[in-house]
Amino acid sequence: MHKLIVTITISAMLTLAGCVYVMEQNLVVSQRGNKSTINIAENCSTEPLMKPIVSTLGHVAALDSNGFSLLSWNMQKGMREGWEKDFRRLSYNKDLLIIQEVYLTDAMRSLLQERHHHWDLSLAFEYRDNKTGVLTASKVEPSFLCTFRNKEPLTRIPKTILITRYPLSDGNQVVMVANVHLINYTLTVSHFRAQLGQLEKILSKHQGPLIVSGDFNTWNDERMAVVDTIASSLDLKAVTFSENYRTTVFGHNVDHIYYRGLELIKALSVKITTSDHNPLIVKFRLTNGP
Repeated sequence: MHKLIVTITISAMLTLAGCVYVMEQNLVVSQRGNKSTINIAENCSTEPLMKPIVSTLGHVAALDSNGFSLLSWNMQKGMREGWEKDFRRLSYNKDLLIIQEVYLTDAMRSLLQERHHHWDLSLAFEYRDNKTGVLTASKVEPSFLCTFRNKEPLTRIPKTILITRYPLSDGNQVVMVANVHLINYTLTVSHFRAQLGQLEKILSKHQGPLIVSGDFNTWNDERMAVVDTIASSLDLKAVTFSENYRTTVFGHNVDHIYYRGLELIKALSVKITTSDHNPLIVKFRLTNGP
């Protein structure tokens, strides 16, 4: 609890000092090849999710239905020495990068460019003129994008959620990916539950494969119970790790990966020293049956 109070105090002081700038508008920074854009995030319409899936086989790039890999990691804004080396190593040959607390410096942009990924950053705030938030990157361009943010009740600094969707190589399925950074500093779970309710509303409209991954800030039983309820309603399974090095707060894992309509091939949690969160590496393939 002492660490929690200290973090809240530091966050509040930085905001008051003007180091942290929270935009009025909900913005998304995107990179498609050599083209970079900043767009105002529209309300997340579920209409595209209700339309029949049109086969894309042979027309556009797609994630391999027989096996695609992802990295899920809260990078702590790249504050610790050596993060570039770890990012380069961990992101190598990954089809999806699901990253929280990205600090969009020139160094970070350069590393993303090395991987030739399309990427989208759901902007939480700017810190010392660099944008930060959750970022999802892929070798495949997303066919759907939705993002929303919720301010911490105590610090008033936003947490963001980014939802993207990608075609699979079987041509008849698409996988939806939710990159989550959930509200942390609350005295009750009401705001936490409301943020997850927004997420559930969008995800419930998607009937196919689904991945929900990120920093859930599930540092007590009550928060974990809220997540379990949402996971059950969406028919999601939790990825388990035979060697569990996931970061814990008050004895609870805070980083999770949930999935549906996919088969888990491998799951690793990796010990590092360049963030206060240990990264997760998972590989999935499309299930043949229901």
